[in-house]
Amino acid sequence: MKTKQKSISINLIANSIKTLMGIIFPLITFPYASRVLGAAGIGKVNYASSIISYFSMFAALGISTYAVREGARIRDDKEKFSKFAKEMLNINLCTTVISYLALLIFLSLPILGNYKKLLVISSATIVFTTIGMEWLFTIKEEYAYITKRAILFQCISLVCLFLLVRSKEDYYWYAALTVISAGGSAILNLIYSRKLVNWRQSGRLEYKKHLKPILLIFGTSVASSIYMTMDTTMLGAMRGDQATGVYTAAVKINTVVSTMIGTISATILPRVSYYIGNGLKEEYKKLMKVSVDMLMMIAVPAVIGMMCTSDILILLFSGREFLSGSMAAKILSAKVIVGAVNRILAYQICIPHKKDKEVLIATVSGAVFNLFGNMVLITYLGVTGASIATLLSEVIVFIVLTYFTRKIFAMKSMYTRGFYYLLASIWFFGVRYLLDKMVSGVVVTLFGTVGICIAGYGIILLIARDAYLLEVINQIKKKINNFVGK
Repeated sequence: MKTKQKSISINLIANSIKTLMGIIFPLITFPYASRVLGAAGIGKVNYASSIISYFSMFAALGISTYAVREGARIRDDKEKFSKFAKEMLNINLCTTVISYLALLIFLSLPILGNYKKLLVISSATIVFTTIGMEWLFTIKEEYAYITKRAILFQCISLVCLFLLVRSKEDYYWYAALTVISAGGSAILNLIYSRKLVNWRQSGRLEYKKHLKPILLIFGTSVASSIYMTMDTTMLGAMRGDQATGVYTAAVKINTVVSTMIGTISATILPRVSYYIGNGLKEEYKKLMKVSVDMLMMIAVPAVIGMMCTSDILILLFSGREFLSGSMAAKILSAKVIVGAVNRILAYQICIPHKKDKEVLIATVSGAVFNLFGNMVLITYLGVTGASIATLLSEVIVFIVLTYFTRKIFAMKSMYTRGFYYLLASIWFFGVRYLLDKMVSGVVVTLFGTVGICIAGYGIILLIARDAYLLEVINQIKKKINNFVGK
């Protein structure tokens, strides 16, 4: 039975809210926790969490991305989908068991000392992530449910933080809060999953056919993780802690926007896979155009906005000693839009068309270039050199992915609307220049620049009758009217 298609605009709004809350929540909790626990307590928890992240990555393998791609194709067939969901869950349970066995061996190392209890607490997120099956709800595009659930447990965690974390010795509770949130989400997901999957359905399950593509996607994840941290690692080794700190501040400025923009590809992937799997070529082409246009509509002004305000953001969030990284932040801003296009090429064209090997090749190419690019550019340009190497690495990934996707989908014509959004936002630089001349105080300059630019950009799109902005406004109006009508 064919399920009713959900609005892409509403899906994007819901997923964006969830992503935004995921960014805002640590900004609320961290200042309180850091003051109560101190640098030592926070350091212990983060150290344990960073170790567990490697075991989590192995437990997750490439299952989530693969499950979304393949599951979306058959989501209208309850019997096939239930069989597939059971296969994915069982494979994930096996990788989770292997991951825990490896963790047990790791815990026997004497070097860990007092971290063992923290590692055990943090490791619970591995099993909760597995049984939570977030991929199941992504396939079914249950973004409203995911967002409501995420906000609920973030609020519960916030209350628990103030109640339980009261002294420097409470860092175990601080570590446990993440586990409590993940556990609650997993339990709700298990209950809700019975509406989507018939877990009692019997039949022969197949595993072998899934393993190769899952491992290819996992290889891409590993290469991507190395690739994304190589600049910071090499900068620290070649230029020391001071340079690393300055560069980290520049990276953090761009991470917020990059994460938000990344929700576009993540949200659209299940619909793309559904269209390809069911031979709906025209619908796929229309969806690709919509997603690229919406990406340009959001990413272009966001990148220009970051270029205009990166120095103020670094000053406010990190301090004056980090201002030398403002040029790196501007260069990394350009990386945001290239990286966003790369996600579309990888996750909306290659992955749905089962070009996993090609994505792996592109990612490894970027990683190799990043290695040699950092060696040369950091030597001569330091922090700025690391940002240039990272930007050029994304360009290399873009070139390789474009080569692989050229016969599948003609993307060249898709980028034309980006110029239209560039014209609608290039004047942001003028606003910042005038405010610097007219206003004193960085906070006033920041809020003035952001406020004027957002309002002006919105007005320009409304005057131009931008179809995508009008669609979002109409969908919001419908939701409000439905809510008021109830």
